[in-house]
Amino acid sequence: MTAVGEANPCTYYNYVGGEWTKSAGGGLLESRNPATGEVVGYAQNSTVADVEEAIDAVYQAFQASDWGYNPKRRYEALLGLAQKMEENLEHLARVLTMEQGKTIRESRLELSGCIDTLKYFAGAARTVFGRSIQLEPHNFGVIVKEPIGVVGIISPWNWPALLMIRELAPALAAGNGVIVKPASLTPAISVEIFKLIDQVPHFAKGIVSIVTGPGKSIGAAMGTSKKIDMISFTGDTSTGKTIMEMATSNIKKLALELGGKSPNVVFPDANLDKAIPMIGRSIFISAGQICMAGSRLLVHESIKEEVLSRLQQYAEQLKVGNGIDETVDMGPLVSQSQLELVNEYCEIGRREGKIVTGGYRLTGGEYDKGYFFAPTIIDELPANCRVLKEEIFGPVLAVQTFASDEEALALANDSDFGLSAGVWTSDVNRAWRMSKGIKAGTVWVNTYNKNFPEAEFGGYKQSGLGRTRGIDGLMEYCETKHIHFETE
Repeated sequence: MTAVGEANPCTYYNYVGGEWTKSAGGGLLESRNPATGEVVGYAQNSTVADVEEAIDAVYQAFQASDWGYNPKRRYEALLGLAQKMEENLEHLARVLTMEQGKTIRESRLELSGCIDTLKYFAGAARTVFGRSIQLEPHNFGVIVKEPIGVVGIISPWNWPALLMIRELAPALAAGNGVIVKPASLTPAISVEIFKLIDQVPHFAKGIVSIVTGPGKSIGAAMGTSKKIDMISFTGDTSTGKTIMEMATSNIKKLALELGGKSPNVVFPDANLDKAIPMIGRSIFISAGQICMAGSRLLVHESIKEEVLSRLQQYAEQLKVGNGIDETVDMGPLVSQSQLELVNEYCEIGRREGKIVTGGYRLTGGEYDKGYFFAPTIIDELPANCRVLKEEIFGPVLAVQTFASDEEALALANDSDFGLSAGVWTSDVNRAWRMSKGIKAGTVWVNTYNKNFPEAEFGGYKQSGLGRTRGIDGLMEYCETKHIHFETE
């Protein structure tokens, strides 16, 4: 494999049974830089036969190796991968930025999150414990945690490194075998990480595989395979529902982290000097292409004008451009289709509300080579507007106003989604009431988008099933067994 940045784009292969393999069909997928249109690399356009071979390899490795019952080995493997990623962080960051478009600073942040997650779950691999129960005078129950078996991970394109590692690390820590299918838009960064896995001898040969290709065929094959015991999917809600239907083939366990339409709720006593830049960052980081983006602003009517004015200033001062430039604040959208989708929502906002700033594709000079969109704020939208209701996955902030705490809570919960939320207030009692009342898996108070591997994350309602990160995230990848002893 050649390195990203050389004259000839890289060609990436599948990793199956501990070996680098070509697709049986011989086809390749192009991975292009969304800032320039240049080809970053070529990945295997795999077939159903390829993914079935990979599933078999992981299944056999799980059955034959001591991986599932050797926590020290799993600890050494995950820690070894973390160390390899630290050593190669700058190379990985450049690959990530060139392939996905996000700024190089965001790429470093994402990869640092991968390393932290691997270190946390390396330690957690040695703490998978159950309990014992005295049931009757001569009857004892031993509750043990065991690996599920073979886990299929289908990862997204928006944070392709972290959202793969976030599921891969606990799945492996719990003792499972894993097959990964990365998003077709961002295969290079995922395979680059697997190249580092190949360099860590503590991984059991064949216990983890990666196969690149279209989700409609190989993702579906994973969803219906009877040798896969669990599917972890991060992505849009409609695809998550399809995967739920596929999982009925053998009643797979599911972990789904799906869409969001997360509110930042700003009260009159909020510290606006802190809130404004964090609210702006919450929607414009990664060009808004992040599931927990703070895409709804709920602001008290008494401070609306000040908050909007300051957010408009924040948005208009952002430098949009090629993410490889250290001074750029926001990169491009990931593809032409994503650009068209975001533009469509802005046209709805223009017809039904008021564009405060942005709402258009950036053109001229280097902008013409990529999918750049202006940071956008839209106000005065009717309550049933699609811009308020649907996940846009772009740099578009929708504004609503409230007059009371009760109205703020009702607006925050007026969504099919429940992934995350932010509450901005100096009143501890109000912060507690709002945090308890908002139907979301994570509520940040006077901050936003702070994530740690120790703390669970996941959604209410149509934002998903199960939890990732933390102890609950580890337990998602375990089966629970009761072993009963009678001594007489």
